Amino acid sequence: MSDYTAFLMMCEDRAGRLVESGPTEQLFTTPKDSRTEDYITGRFG
Repeated sequence: MSDYTAFLMMCEDRAGRLVESGPTEQLFTTPKDSRTEDYITGRFG
């Protein structure tokens, strides 16, 4: 496991655009960016 996690997305202009990063527990329980939450909950991806 990790203490910190980063969520990256593919974009039209480049691969690996950083969406959000932070403590793993916070990122998976209360993400700040709606795209992170959508991915974690299976709404896309």
